[in-house]
Amino acid sequence: MQKQSPSDRPGLIGSTILSAGFAYGAYYFWPGTYSPDWMKLLAGALALGAAAHGMHAFSVGLGFLREFARYYRAISDGSSHGTSAFLTEKDARRAGLHIRKPGSRFGGVIGNTAIWLTTQTHMMVIGPAGSSKSSTVYMNELAGNDQSAVVVDIKREFYETTAELRRKKFKHRVMVLDPMSKDTHCLNPLDYIFEFFEADDPAALSLARGLALQLYPEPAEEGANKFFRDGTRLMIVILVLGVVAVCPAEHRNLTTVYRALTNEAFLNELLMQAGRSSKFKGEIAQMSDDLHRMAFGEDGSAKTFEQFRIGAMQALEAFGPGNYLSNITSKTSFSFADLKKEKITVYLTVDFANKDVLGKWAGLMLWIASDQLVRANNNIPVVIYHDECCNSPLHSLPTILTLLRSYGVKWLGGTQDLEDFKRVYGNAAYETILSETDIKVFLGGIRSPSTLEFLTKYLGDITTGSASFAFNDDGVKESVSHTARALLKPDEIRRMRKDAQLIFYGNFKPILARKVQVFSIQPWRMELAPNSMYGGKRYLKPIEVIVMRRKSKVTRRGRFPLPRVRKWPLLASYFASHLSKTALILTSALIATGLVLGTPHLRLKYSFYGSYSNPGPKFNCHYIGLERFTLDGPNCPFIVFRKLK
Repeated sequence: MQKQSPSDRPGLIGSTILSAGFAYGAYYFWPGTYSPDWMKLLAGALALGAAAHGMHAFSVGLGFLREFARYYRAISDGSSHGTSAFLTEKDARRAGLHIRKPGSRFGGVIGNTAIWLTTQTHMMVIGPAGSSKSSTVYMNELAGNDQSAVVVDIKREFYETTAELRRKKFKHRVMVLDPMSKDTHCLNPLDYIFEFFEADDPAALSLARGLALQLYPEPAEEGANKFFRDGTRLMIVILVLGVVAVCPAEHRNLTTVYRALTNEAFLNELLMQAGRSSKFKGEIAQMSDDLHRMAFGEDGSAKTFEQFRIGAMQALEAFGPGNYLSNITSKTSFSFADLKKEKITVYLTVDFANKDVLGKWAGLMLWIASDQLVRANNNIPVVIYHDECCNSPLHSLPTILTLLRSYGVKWLGGTQDLEDFKRVYGNAAYETILSETDIKVFLGGIRSPSTLEFLTKYLGDITTGSASFAFNDDGVKESVSHTARALLKPDEIRRMRKDAQLIFYGNFKPILARKVQVFSIQPWRMELAPNSMYGGKRYLKPIEVIVMRRKSKVTRRGRFPLPRVRKWPLLASYFASHLSKTALILTSALIATGLVLGTPHLRLKYSFYGSYSNPGPKFNCHYIGLERFTLDGPNCPFIVFRKLK
């Protein structure tokens, strides 16, 4: 865009001042009926000068405004390279996110508004260690959502803080499955399979295969030795079905399956008896006979059998008679299907020191829970709170997520970063998990480079104005253009406030909100039981949000204003480059005068004592300007500076 230098440009300010001066002079000397001719000529000349300079000022001002409009459009956000933007407080209220609906989840604070997110599908939470996933997401949910729940409790803090709350407030029956305790509820996977076996339902075969896959899953990235992994799982399936078909209730468990792998005589007897089963048109008998020939025959398969056996032993080692999981899987005291019939909260407690063993057990319990909840065949809502979901993997998670929604089951899983999903579940499963989670929450403090890059791409681009400068003999030339820019770059996300979070919710714009811990939410903070991790005392922080039945109130401490893009530096540089130094100095002086002394007001008319040829003291002096006023006199200067009231 070709521009004149400030010194070559016509004077907008000078023409405006001259036009105003001529206009005031014409008004002052405007002739009356009996005025002399010279006054008429003078008034006409002054009016002509006012009109000429006014037209000149108008022309220059119009050109300036046209050029300024183009410049402002250039530095303003456009749409040619992207239209991403954060959800504003006004947008959130217009969408009704400030209303607390049944089953909605507390999302955080935008500006002065607490938002509530409602979904019929699933939710994912990503936050590194120390980002307060437990107290920001899970405890808020357990304190505010009265739906039946299955809770994976890695640190046992959820049970300590929320069990009594859910029992008293929501009238839930609370159940605890704790492998480290003898006084615990129990669930035997083989009892569940036996229900279908006894009814001659082929689902028993499918469940046995699903159990084997959960106990001995495929690696995230398929590698070599798939033949041996398939063989190991087939051996587990045969032995599970054999134990179900042959053993009495007190021995129908995974500990007996492990015994068959370690005791050759017992294995021989088990396979011999299972080979006589007529269930499922002899399929169990046929599989048992095949495995018996491999183990004890003379067809050269003994070495292959031994490799399968070692793999199966590794998968079932934790269920050995002296190990952690022997007791809790020895019998069945409840069914997850009961969560569809009454209000129940089930806590699966996992000692973090033994997470490698107990995490697999928690994943196994979730596999049974998802199957039993689906087979209940209704859409009564149940929530699965799967904290640290990659430390207690549910290996059929991608398939289950696509199925659970229709049956009212919602999954809320959390982990450290997105790479955990790829590492544990694989790339294909990772894409499915992203697709099936309607709410994605990323807590402040993320440090994973791959997660930061993902967020930058997922947030999208904005169209913004970009100025460039060139130096030549005529001075500095400026050009402005529209360019694409990420809404937030990886480094900006990494440096986000620790109390901030990014939320992707349905088809809404990305949400930048304040995360609020349960210890700052009234009344939930007082309803939680003390946590032994804090010395057995109730941990309280200043109140930031007050939750009511349908609405919520944000206190002064909880407010979270969204960042605003400041355009005044660009506008200031524009005016500096388009106005001469004299105009800038004069304009600055006028602004300073107005701030210190007030705005100027001109004397319009006045009265005086005496004759016209010999006037005396003035009185009733009328002034015009940004406001009209009258001075009594006798001191009535032509210009009066006065601050506005």
